[in-house]
Amino acid sequence: MHLPVHVDLAQYPSRVRWFMGLAWIVIVAKCVLVWWAMAHWRVPFHPMWIVGPTLVFAALASVLWVTHREE
Repeated sequence: MHLPVHVDLAQYPSRVRWFMGLAWIVIVAKCVLVWWAMAHWRVPFHPMWIVGPTLVFAALASVLWVTHREE
């Protein structure tokens, strides 16, 4: 099975690329804050239960955005 994947970031305006970069900065900041808060207040489960799905879904959304192609 061959899936044609087309990655051309130049097709997106500069504002959209900046928005995606800023969104990733916010996501990473949220993950760091959650990890710190859960360690600080000793929550009885591992922070990866929150950080993991956040990063997986953010990566999935980013991959779908990057590989999307107008037909």
